[in-house]
Amino acid sequence: MNKPLISIIIPTHNCCNTIGVAIQSMLNQTYKNTEIIIVDDNSNDGTLDVVEKFTKNHKNVFYYKLHYIDTERFSKSGRNINAGYMARNYGLEKAKGEWITFQDADDASLLNRIEIQYDLVIRYKKSH
Repeated sequence: MNKPLISIIIPTHNCCNTIGVAIQSMLNQTYKNTEIIIVDDNSNDGTLDVVEKFTKNHKNVFYYKLHYIDTERFSKSGRNINAGYMARNYGLEKAKGEWITFQDADDASLLNRIEIQYDLVIRYKKSH
């Protein structure tokens, strides 16, 4: 049985110290038919340098950068208050998978996370 493509969207903003672990945890998954979509929400800390190492070596890792500044996403103090939703939505536009999930750029997942999620969706989808 061919398993469907699962898109994994990783929104990021200034996560150069953690995003490598997040991406590697997705590459190490036991479920292999995935695409990893990193959407950079205007990082200025070297996130691109870390991500490029993965995009050069893995054909299923894709990088996109949001190139606009929307002043409505900032509070009066100048803090970004969109909590990554713009990046997530952009990732949804780019996703090609039949299924979509998210991974935070400052987190890692267990090796079988995607496989377990997929198996549970299939098992309980049939019971509806």
